[in-house]
Amino acid sequence: MVMTHRDNDRTPAVTLRGIGDTLAAIPHLLGFHPSDSIVLLTGTEHGKPLGRTLRGDLPPDHLVDAVAADMIATLAEDDPSAALIIVIGGADDDVAPPHEPLVVAVRRELAAHGVTDVAAYWVPELAADARYRCYDDPGRTGRMSDPGSSVLAAVMASKGYVTYASRSELVALLAPDSEPRVARRAELIEARRAAGTGTWPLPCRVAIVRYGLCAARRDGVTLTDTQIATLAIALSDVEVRDACLATALPPDSERAGAAAALWQALTRALPAPERAIPASLAAYAAYMRGDGALASIALSTALDADPDHLLAGLLDQALRHGIPPSRLHQLAGHDTIGLCAGEDDLDASA
Repeated sequence: MVMTHRDNDRTPAVTLRGIGDTLAAIPHLLGFHPSDSIVLLTGTEHGKPLGRTLRGDLPPDHLVDAVAADMIATLAEDDPSAALIIVIGGADDDVAPPHEPLVVAVRRELAAHGVTDVAAYWVPELAADARYRCYDDPGRTGRMSDPGSSVLAAVMASKGYVTYASRSELVALLAPDSEPRVARRAELIEARRAAGTGTWPLPCRVAIVRYGLCAARRDGVTLTDTQIATLAIALSDVEVRDACLATALPPDSERAGAAAALWQALTRALPAPERAIPASLAAYAAYMRGDGALASIALSTALDADPDHLLAGLLDQALRHGIPPSRLHQLAGHDTIGLCAGEDDLDASA
């Protein structure tokens, strides 16, 4: 099952009035427009901020119980007292909303965790004027608001957050370049290592990454194959990689945005297993922004490239258990080499 999360600590304070507004907010809470999905919003009591937003693919009938148990297991540390279940997709037969066994299973798991204040709704798609129905009272229906015209959409856009049309658009951000291009870079990396670049001193590796970060801020991410191979070798130093985590904070800064774009570009450009390092850095950057959907995709990419990658494994477990970004800020405190000593220093090195 594909599970994506959104940490709502970084969501602007916007009052949602009724189920229609709440449905319209879901794409912006997740970062993309979900389809054929079950979405779970958690909270402590009415009128209080949302806890987390979880999304999973609609499962086949024989996996309903397993998916429900897996979804609710991620809430172990949250201690919610209320939840809202939203099912998106499927045909309405005018008798009862579809996928009711899934709703029953999720409710059962929530009750086992002490969450009994649970509402559940179905909607065919998250679009303006889509008709929603209530599982507790199928006769209770209404029309949802336009997601693109909501107050939350405007506020999120003003803060630089992007809401993608689908999850596949998020996946495309990290999809590898064409096989010939990736293979050419793999050969270049091996040739450079054979020539002794693997023994570069630490200051040289730091200078390479600092220049890449500054160039990304100044000119955007445009890399030659030689630069890509050189950055891959520099980032293979664990001390350099760990220092790069500091670029993710503060998450709304210009530096964080440029660094995230660089890690995404390198994830697309590099072969396995080298791809795992920038993918892990991209995941951490997304995690710190509260973008659990992109972080999940980046971590899957990293672990596909290197199943034993320790940083990716650590972040993957944290995300699956719903650890809030604030509890992982300490990972950004390992810049022992002064990579991010200051904004002025970074600019001066360009």
